Amino acid sequence: MMLAERQPATDVLAPPPTLPYAVPDAVSLFFDFDGTLVDLAATPDAVVVSQMLLDTLDTLAKRFPGRVAIISGRSIAQLDAMLGRHAHLFAVAGSHGAETRTPDDGHVAAERPASLEAAADSFRDFADANGLVYEAKSLGAGLHYRMAPDFEPAAVRLAEDLAVTHGLTLQRGKMMVELRTPGDKGAALRDLITAPAMAGSVPYFFGDDVTDEDGFEAAHDLGGAGVLIGEQRPTAATYRLNDVAALRDWIAAILETPTLETR
Repeated sequence: MMLAERQPATDVLAPPPTLPYAVPDAVSLFFDFDGTLVDLAATPDAVVVSQMLLDTLDTLAKRFPGRVAIISGRSIAQLDAMLGRHAHLFAVAGSHGAETRTPDDGHVAAERPASLEAAADSFRDFADANGLVYEAKSLGAGLHYRMAPDFEPAAVRLAEDLAVTHGLTLQRGKMMVELRTPGDKGAALRDLITAPAMAGSVPYFFGDDVTDEDGFEAAHDLGGAGVLIGEQRPTAATYRLNDVAALRDWIAAILETPTLETR
């Protein structure tokens, strides 16, 4: 299968359903969660997971057996709480790839270090004192200032200081900062695609944030492509879709495309 040369992000991934990379035996689909499969919300726990999305994930898992994965900054425990049994139908990488769960290997994660506990306490205290939102993760701690954007400089300075003090990875996101153990979404993609069900497939990684750039690069390096969800910006993604709704339309289109076996 021939793929286009790497190019600036464009809208060329808008359906039609006959796009060649959509055939089930040629592609593995990797999705970020927040801002990609679901719309962003003011706080992490305010994100809405619709029954329509759950049904779509079930259908994708059946249509692409073993070749669907979610790679998220959320922990696997958070994803399980939001997706329920549906999260067990495909591979999942949480905490920016620091933990994974697959049908073959089960749940694999590093231990939560004491240094992260200390940093999390500082984040929590800062959030409580200033009306921000603290997010607890299995292998990370997030500080969200979407509802109080004037605190961005102070939040970033605090995160930078804590990262140096405790030897943690600082991750910037949309209106938030996070401290976490090492890991990136590109490495998670490279690990997950070694599964037998994905052998020889072409990876496509869908994401919206700067935290997804490693995934875009890994997908391209392995012969596939990254797909930016959202407004145009400098990116390693090959393609772009306007928003979460556009991605859902694209998924609906490929699910309506006959497979090679039924053509």
